[in-house]
Amino acid sequence: MGRPKGRRSPEYEQKRRELAQRIFDCMVVDGNTSLNAMAERTGVSRPTLRHYFGDRDGAVRAALDIAAANGRPHVQALVSLPVDDAEACLGEGLRRVIIGWRDFRVGNLHHVGLKVGLEDDATGKTYVSQILEPLLGGFERLLERLIDAGRLVPLDPRTGALTLVSPVVVALLHQHGLGGNEIRPLDIEALAAELVHQFCRAHAPG
Repeated sequence: MGRPKGRRSPEYEQKRRELAQRIFDCMVVDGNTSLNAMAERTGVSRPTLRHYFGDRDGAVRAALDIAAANGRPHVQALVSLPVDDAEACLGEGLRRVIIGWRDFRVGNLHHVGLKVGLEDDATGKTYVSQILEPLLGGFERLLERLIDAGRLVPLDPRTGALTLVSPVVVALLHQHGLGGNEIRPLDIEALAAELVHQFCRAHAPG
């Protein structure tokens, strides 16, 4: 008995996941999202990529889904940081963002998500829901824990997360995505430390 019309075979889905993983691996290395580059780096033809993903944007979205799955343990580790000291806790959280972005090439995922997402609405929504919101949500939950522990006064966690993360993300894009390190170098670690210090002064109990 054949498969119902429109239902993909398990082999198709497995092959699609394998290709998405390989595309993700390539994106992390250099951020190149042209269909030619994807085909060359994954060892398949452009028609094969179109067969499994429809077009370049579909391939990018599939790779971002892989990135989201890979990033969940890191978000959970962020949320689980000790909350004995608010400044140390938030400083460590931002330090992990900086190291991941710069040293483990997570920044290339943001570069791709922004570049393709600003051109394609569906990819933009995938980037926001799968990459950007989990990062912000991790800091929101961390702030909630700090508030519950009495280390910070009550505040809106979403506003707090945006206040802390946004300047660091802009600085990382400036320095390591757009070449700003060659135009006007910036010590991002020092920026993050000052942000956290001022934030904790503003929201310390008493």
